[in-house]
Amino acid sequence: MQSLAGPPLLTDDPGTPGPNCWEINTAFLAERDGQLWSFETPLLDLNYGVGERIQLKYETPWDEAEVEHGGMRSGAGQSLLGIKWRFLDQEKAWLDLSTYPQYLFDNAASSVRRGLFEEDQFFLLPLEWQRQFGRLTVYGDGGYYWFRRRPNQWTYGVAAEYEIYPRFSIMGELHSYGVDGYGDDEAVAQLGFCWKIRKHLNLIGAAGRGLQDSSRGGPNFLGYLAMQFNLGKAVKD
Repeated sequence: MQSLAGPPLLTDDPGTPGPNCWEINTAFLAERDGQLWSFETPLLDLNYGVGERIQLKYETPWDEAEVEHGGMRSGAGQSLLGIKWRFLDQEKAWLDLSTYPQYLFDNAASSVRRGLFEEDQFFLLPLEWQRQFGRLTVYGDGGYYWFRRRPNQWTYGVAAEYEIYPRFSIMGELHSYGVDGYGDDEAVAQLGFCWKIRKHLNLIGAAGRGLQDSSRGGPNFLGYLAMQFNLGKAVKD
């Protein structure tokens, strides 16, 4: 399990933190796949803005997983490095567009031996788009995973966010993964929210599940909850 998108959803957007600004998410993730639970707690997601259009990312979790014969195992999870570049803005064109190459790698061989995750690395090359219509923002992404050990995959999703009040927004998404060369995709549906508690501090969360029968793939439950800190800039109150 690894968060690879725009918190709290799986689908990402072209947004960046801004010049010399930080977006820091301290998160809790939970996933139930079949009869077993797995968690990432805490998940530290660090994002730094270089100019208006570039975002640098480092993400790493502490993994906990339920094993088939009972009990929990824990250890260092896999880390994610990424760089987002928004090369087109809605102010000058009809859409915001960005690309966001990311690389996932193992931190601890001991976590692989304990069965917390399969030993593997991947490189992801996606494209993100976004269009805003007043209080409604519609966005989506699509990309390709090159795995070292497993079959390569496509990923694609669409999401929408609506600002109910200046401090509270709701959102939803449909996101899919498909193994290259196979037609049986896994689809996930989620609903989420963003609550602006105060300047520089948001509470964000989402929950959903796979749309297929669990025996065919996809999680029975997927949940995300995080405190989001926006540092280095004046955030509209």
